Amino acid sequence: MIASLRTLIGRSADIRVFSAGLLWSTFGTVIVRLTPMITTILISHWFGIEFVGKFGVTYGTLMSSSLLASAGVGLMATRNIAAYSINDPATAGRLAGMAFLLTGGAAALIGLMIFLFAHEIAGRLLKQPELAFYLQIIAPVIVVNAMNTVQTAILSGIQAFRTIARLNVIFGGLMITLVPVGLYFYGLSGSFIALGCAYLGGCLIAYPAVVAALRRRGIEIAFREAFSQWRLVTRYAVPALLASLLYEPVNWICTAMVVNNPDGLAQVGLYFIAMQLETLLLFVPQIVVQVVIPMLSTGFGEADRRRVINVLGMGIGTNIAIAIGFVVVMMTFGNWFLVLFKLDPAQHWPIFMIVVLAAAIIAAALPLGQVPVSSGYMWTGLSITAGWALTFIIATWFLQDRGALGIVIARAIAWSLQTVVYIGFTRFAIGRTCGEKGTLLRDRDLSTAPAKSASLDA
Repeated sequence: MIASLRTLIGRSADIRVFSAGLLWSTFGTVIVRLTPMITTILISHWFGIEFVGKFGVTYGTLMSSSLLASAGVGLMATRNIAAYSINDPATAGRLAGMAFLLTGGAAALIGLMIFLFAHEIAGRLLKQPELAFYLQIIAPVIVVNAMNTVQTAILSGIQAFRTIARLNVIFGGLMITLVPVGLYFYGLSGSFIALGCAYLGGCLIAYPAVVAALRRRGIEIAFREAFSQWRLVTRYAVPALLASLLYEPVNWICTAMVVNNPDGLAQVGLYFIAMQLETLLLFVPQIVVQVVIPMLSTGFGEADRRRVINVLGMGIGTNIAIAIGFVVVMMTFGNWFLVLFKLDPAQHWPIFMIVVLAAAIIAAALPLGQVPVSSGYMWTGLSITAGWALTFIIATWFLQDRGALGIVIARAIAWSLQTVVYIGFTRFAIGRTCGEKGTLLRDRDLSTAPAKSASLDA
C-alpha cells in the first residue's frame, strides 16, 4: 500500500514537472520557430522560388554551423548540470563556465573559416558563386546564435523552463519584427543582418537571466577552474560533437548534391519550404525533448526504471498525439499550405505528403533519441547517428536526379531505419542501466530517506 502510494506520488510529480515544462517551453518557442517560415513566405511572394533556395542554403549553413559549435557542449551541459545542480553546485558552475568557453571558441573558429573561404564554398562546393556574399554576412552571426543555444541548454539543465519561455518571447519578438523589415528594404542581405541583430540582442539579454537563474539554485558560473571538468567533455561533449558533425552537415551535404543539378536552386527552394512544414510539425515535439532530457537523466542516474519508462511514455505519447493531429490537418487543409507559398498542389503535393509522414515518424522517435545521452551511452548514440547519416547520404546520392522529391524520400528512409534502431537500443539501455536490482535498491533508499522533488523556476 505504502509502495503503491509512493509510486503514485512520484508519477504525479513527474507529470507535473513534464506538463509545466512543456507549457512554458511551447509558449516561448512559437514565435522563434515561426519567423523562418514567415520569412520564407515573404521571399516566395516578393522574390520567387530561386531566392527561397538562396535563403535556404545560407540559412541552413548558419544553423548547421551554429549547432556544430554548440550542440555537443549544450547536451553535455544540460545532462550534467541536471545531475550536479542539487548535490554539487560548484561542479555545476564549472560546467556552465566550460560550456560558455568551449562554445564561444568553437563558434568563433567556424565563423572565421566560413568568412575566409566563403568564395570557395559558394563557387566550388555549391556551384553558386553569388552565395559567397551572403555566407560572409552570416559568418559573425554564427557566434551569437551558438551562444544563445548554449545558454538555453544551461537553463534547461536546471529546468528553468519559465525563464526560457520569457527569453524566447523577447527573442522571437526581435526576430519577427526585424527580419521582415530588413528583407523588405535590403533584400536577402538585409534579412540576414537583421537576423544577426536579433540574435545579438537575445544573447545580451539572456546572459544576465542565466546568471540569475543559476544563483537561485546556489550555482555560480566559474570560468577559472572550468576545464577541471574536462573528463565530462571527453565522455559527453566529444561524442555529441561528433554526432553533430555527422548530423547537421549531412543536411547541408545532401542539399549541396541537389543544388548542383539543373534547376538546383529551385529544387532546394522547394525542399526548404518542405522543411518549414516539418519544422511546424516538430516544433512542439522538439520542446517535449527539451523537457524530457533532464528528467530522463535524473531517472537513469538514479536507476529508477519506473521514472524512465514514465517519462518516455509521456514524451512519446504526447508526440504521437501531436503527429496524428497534424497528419489529419494536413490531409484536410494541405492544399492551402502549398498555395500560401505560391506552389501548385497538383504538382507538389507528393513531396509534402512524404514530409508529413516522415515528420510523424521523427516526432515519435525524438524522445527515444535522447536515451543514449541520458543513459550515458554517448558513443553508442554516435554510432546510431552515423548510420542515419550514411543512409541519408547514400539514398540522396541515388535519388538526387529527382530533386526535392528525391531528398525527402531519402530523409524518410533514413529516419525510418533509425527509429527501428532506437527502439531496440532503448530496451537494452533500460534493462542494462535500470535493471530490477537497481529498482529494488532505489525503493529501499526511498523508504529510509526524504524524497527530493524537482522544481521549476518561479
